[in-house]
Amino acid sequence: MKNLVVCALMPHPPIMVPEVGREECKKVQATISAAQQVAETVKKLGVQTVLIMTPHGPVFRDAIGISVYPRLKGSLANFRAPEVVLGYETDGQLVRHILRKAEHLGINTMEITDEVANTYRFSMELDHGAMVPLYYLHEAGFRGQLVHVTVGFLPYEEMYTFGKAVQAAIGLVDKKVAVIASGDLSHRLTPEAPAGYSPRGTEFDKLLLEKIVAMDAKAILNMDAELVEEAGECGLRPSAFMMGVLGGLHSKVKMLSYEGPFGVGYGVILCMMQEGEDSE
Repeated sequence: MKNLVVCALMPHPPIMVPEVGREECKKVQATISAAQQVAETVKKLGVQTVLIMTPHGPVFRDAIGISVYPRLKGSLANFRAPEVVLGYETDGQLVRHILRKAEHLGINTMEITDEVANTYRFSMELDHGAMVPLYYLHEAGFRGQLVHVTVGFLPYEEMYTFGKAVQAAIGLVDKKVAVIASGDLSHRLTPEAPAGYSPRGTEFDKLLLEKIVAMDAKAILNMDAELVEEAGECGLRPSAFMMGVLGGLHSKVKMLSYEGPFGVGYGVILCMMQEGEDSE
């Protein structure tokens, strides 16, 4: 597929943004360097639209949220960095294709409009799950369009199927697209971790990253429920979605970094599309 040029798993701790983390950024330098590598790749390949899936923002139990608002903006004001402000035009054409393909495959979606935002009382601003990866894309020079998608608490198989819908939709647009799955890994790596400690947190992180690199979608979709619960993560559904986007395509997958200095696992994986006949 010529239109999809790169996918990536990226974490979203605001502390990795210099205006937020300041001196603490030194503790996540590997993550920052990896995020910069992803961003530079997006810019180098001439990506025109970035689709980002985030586990924050307007999340529904039975549907995947897709913003149809024509222009999206956000800031890190809630993290004491009001000067960090980003804005993007929504790629309405790609959004329409995604909605149609998702409907065809039986995946529930919710179009995020002003009316929906008012009904459910949530902000239309970009959430930090989107803002942190986008910060690095912006720093690298990306000024294209955006599709903002939020996870739904759907079965992992449906997240994967939605990824297939996105893959099909990308194939219908005449532009280069990058897909970013924004997600942190276990929030329970150390006794000081925000969600408390579980010895299985590290086990979850190792297994998930290993299976993404191996492109083993089946293993990701069927991860042990008890292990997932113990991990206290927010990256499994975005990862299942990314596996769907990549499903049947030739890609070169590389883990760029993994660390967890604050008790939360941060993994960065870059998936580059390869020339050749795609498999079904």
